Amino acid sequence: MQARLNLGTTASVGALNDISVTDAASLPRHRWYHFKEAFSPAVVARAIDDTARDEGIFVLDPFSGSGTVPLTSVAEGHRAVSFEVNPFLAFVSRTKMLQLKRSELENNVAKVLDGVDAGAPSPLESFSTFSEAGGAQKWLFNGEVLRAFEGGWESTSSMYSAARDLLRLSLIVAAMDVCNATKDGKCLRYRSNWQDRAYGRTDFRAAFERRVRVIRDDLERSPLSSTVADTQVHQADARVEMDGYLEQARFDLCVTSPPYLNSFDYTDVYRPELFLGKFVRSMKQLRALRMRTLRSHTQAKWEDPKESEFGPNFKRSYDEIVRHADSLWSPRIPKMIRAYFEDMRRVLRSLRRLAAPEASVWIVVSTSAYAGVVIPVDLIIADIGTQEGWYLREVSLMRHLRRVPVQQWDLLSENSDLSKPYLRESIVILDAKPHH
Repeated sequence: MQARLNLGTTASVGALNDISVTDAASLPRHRWYHFKEAFSPAVVARAIDDTARDEGIFVLDPFSGSGTVPLTSVAEGHRAVSFEVNPFLAFVSRTKMLQLKRSELENNVAKVLDGVDAGAPSPLESFSTFSEAGGAQKWLFNGEVLRAFEGGWESTSSMYSAARDLLRLSLIVAAMDVCNATKDGKCLRYRSNWQDRAYGRTDFRAAFERRVRVIRDDLERSPLSSTVADTQVHQADARVEMDGYLEQARFDLCVTSPPYLNSFDYTDVYRPELFLGKFVRSMKQLRALRMRTLRSHTQAKWEDPKESEFGPNFKRSYDEIVRHADSLWSPRIPKMIRAYFEDMRRVLRSLRRLAAPEASVWIVVSTSAYAGVVIPVDLIIADIGTQEGWYLREVSLMRHLRRVPVQQWDLLSENSDLSKPYLRESIVILDAKPHH
């Protein structure tokens, strides 16, 4: 089949390069927790329009993240099922779709504020780098903040589940608002003058009240359709568990953005939220969660990948990586690259089994670079998709990524015909039947 490779400045599915950078941080419900890695809800809306039917459709997302796909699908009146292995992010996805009367939320806020003011001992006060009591030179939260958080958290234990979860999300996000560090790519970076800021209980209380106001306003202004009752977010590993959850169900549209091949360990990036929300309670549990994540980083000792036949685009770039092995910052990178595409094959194979006769899959991905060698992740996933029985409709550019690490810039310049080397973010569109 003749597929369309649209890696210039336009896309046949309609100006995708304009919608990829839409900031969901300002949109109702999406803004309850800002997930830097999230793509635009407009991508989901475009995919739904492309799959238009007279009746509602079934939308699937194997990598839910903070819930962009299920939330947008429900807002458009469609049923959605998504999977997310990170329990905190699965919680965020579910909570963004909760329905609750404004008055029911407000009736419980005073109780939480009383708990914040009273405070309570936090199990994190002497744990790792969470507070000064842990003995570290730098710490994520001041003790007063952790105790205020814990007091508020304990006050929610007897609440109705919807109110409890909305308020617990507000508590977690408020704690991150007054954290001594902020997220910066694959790590946490301490704020400038973080010690002088001296965040305390009053700062946390004010942050919590701000977060609750946003949720309260959105509950009133952006109610969701009745399809939310049929929408599910499973805290599960899509590589091995999708078939069991979906059984005989067949999806019409899959929109997803798997973790990029950028060596980000999201169990580390979201470690504060995982521990604050008691989704994990020890480093042992955190390591166990890490072992269940997509093999897109080098921070876990997984079993070696067994496959290497992922098409010509993979072979060209992988052979080049191997030739530049001495320049890699980790000797694990070649195995990580193979393992990543092995995992993506498993997902694409499961999706093919679970697809309705006229289903489509939209995958948002980014290219990667190691030792000055660009890995065309979008083209490789397209190749794997066709190997697994999908028809490739097109690979369309969404945007160029200028965030090439400094150490990569000179190497990429040497290996590129472009005056300014770049990585790209693309959408790979696959169909169960040839698209006309």
